[in-house]
Amino acid sequence: MDSLFLEKIKVKIKQIREKMSTFDAYFTKGLELYEEKKYKLAIELFRLALSQKNAQDYANYNLALAYQQIKNEEEALKYYEKFLEFYPKDLSALYNTALIYFNQEDYKNASKYFFKCFEQKQDKDNVVALTKCYVKTEQFDRLDDLVEYIFNSNNKNECAFEVAKTIEQNYALKNSEFLNFSLDIYMKLYEEDNKNFDAVLAIAIVYAKKGDWKNAILYCEKAIEIDPKSFEANNQMGLTYYCAEDMDSCLYYYEKAFKLNSKTDYRIYSNLAYAYEKVGRIEEAVNLFKELITKFPNCPTKDTIKEHTKTLIQQLK
Repeated sequence: MDSLFLEKIKVKIKQIREKMSTFDAYFTKGLELYEEKKYKLAIELFRLALSQKNAQDYANYNLALAYQQIKNEEEALKYYEKFLEFYPKDLSALYNTALIYFNQEDYKNASKYFFKCFEQKQDKDNVVALTKCYVKTEQFDRLDDLVEYIFNSNNKNECAFEVAKTIEQNYALKNSEFLNFSLDIYMKLYEEDNKNFDAVLAIAIVYAKKGDWKNAILYCEKAIEIDPKSFEANNQMGLTYYCAEDMDSCLYYYEKAFKLNSKTDYRIYSNLAYAYEKVGRIEEAVNLFKELITKFPNCPTKDTIKEHTKTLIQQLK
């Protein structure tokens, strides 16, 4: 017997027993089926609910959500937008609509809905998504407005930092101006609070990416002053000195970082090993590479390191 027909019979029985309206009966059954992950059947029940004379507009949201679960984004969009006609400030519907447009690479529509989310809730997800949309669509004036808006808000530190980090980590390689844009934000955060560790370390990283070793070292020092036991700051200082060809200082900070966090971070093994290799301490480099492979079997560079270690072992023979 057809599954939908059976569900209709169950609904009718439940409606009579509990004296529910036709809309409520179909809608409630749709929710039950959704929870059971029977999304296609849930869709049919939600559609039946919406076809009733006493249908409630909020059911459009549930129908959209069910369509989204089966990856039918066009139908999901249609019902989210119907729902938003009646509930224009619903954050979940706004965010889901924006996310669908973003996945479809329709960044202009995505930015419109993400901004509506951002107006109500300035959190990390909304800020990051909105930043990506503005960069993708080259709406740089809107990006400037976003940053200005954030700096005039109450939670500017977190949100402004997320804008800068998103641009620095995702787009700086494509356009050096993005690196400068991020640096300006980090600097402004630092000027407002010179104990802002995240901003200070971010400044050091940006200067390192620009090849300005002098300033990279200066801001690494400031970060270490704020938090002497920071693995990230000491590791970054080691990396900066490595690039600046000051191997004595490089080894000092890498070895310090190794003592701080050799149990959970594979990067310090490879960083210190490559530094040992560079100064001719090949046996120590090999031992560290071997230890890395053993302790971190899921390391993304494992295969490359294995091959490199074999080459070093040959040099020792």
